[in-house]
Amino acid sequence: MKDVKIGVALGQGGARGLAHIGVLQVLQENKYDIDIISGTSIGALVGAMYSETLDTSIMQERVQDFIESEIYQHTGFPYLLKSTEREPNFWDQITSKIRGTIALQLAQTKIGLFNQEKFQKGIQMLLGAQTFEECNIPLVTIATDLESGHEIPFCSGNLFRAVLASTAIPGFFAPIQHRGFKLSDGAICCPVPTKYAVYDPNTIVVGVNVPPNLENPKPVENALDVMIRAENINMYYLSENLMSRADVQITPETGYVGWNEFHRYGELIQYGREAAEAALPELEMQISKRTSWWKRMFA
Repeated sequence: MKDVKIGVALGQGGARGLAHIGVLQVLQENKYDIDIISGTSIGALVGAMYSETLDTSIMQERVQDFIESEIYQHTGFPYLLKSTEREPNFWDQITSKIRGTIALQLAQTKIGLFNQEKFQKGIQMLLGAQTFEECNIPLVTIATDLESGHEIPFCSGNLFRAVLASTAIPGFFAPIQHRGFKLSDGAICCPVPTKYAVYDPNTIVVGVNVPPNLENPKPVENALDVMIRAENINMYYLSENLMSRADVQITPETGYVGWNEFHRYGELIQYGREAAEAALPELEMQISKRTSWWKRMFA
């Protein structure tokens, strides 16, 4: 039995979190066994797929099948893309204002703007296991209880509901009622769950963070721009604080990929691979420091 354990904490990031798959690919290819994995939001979904399959090729195939499916087309994410793919003309702007008014009215009458049923079908398509007990390694997913304001970790029972709760983007998807809590996205209070990626006192924690890019921001021209910019800044610094607890920090350079651009999964996975490969020397150094001297001598 090896002395050193490896725990991996996968952070939030929307579509950018698909870079987590590339990180896991590199660890797997270099024979680093993961003993425990924790995840928030998209990190919870990727972590659950890995804990279930221990096979990153299967994970990538599932993501590709999902993006190419009719289920994905009806989640609402492709609709968001259509409004940002090109410069708007006059009629686009008029239509946008009308849609904006309708969206504001819906936001005042509905608890989630997107179709919850289609969202659930997407999660079901990506996950094969239904319970934590079906996973091959320990998994912890994080959600936020909207009533208490506390982060709620899950490591047993209904895996599907736990992942659904952790990935429920506030405002877009309705909160999930689970175990007496009203749960939403774990990223609200715990964007990178480093403290949950600990197997035992000798665990090396690898944190993977895909924060929003704060450089060269788009012009702030209206109230919505201000709110989005403020949230990005807040998320960036909260993530940095939590990443400081990791022994090995991996931050894929996802460039200006939007949080909803899931169709760019191929390049996002590659970004994750590049960041993980760059971090391998640090991981090896951490393992060497933790390994007992006599085991190194007689290895």
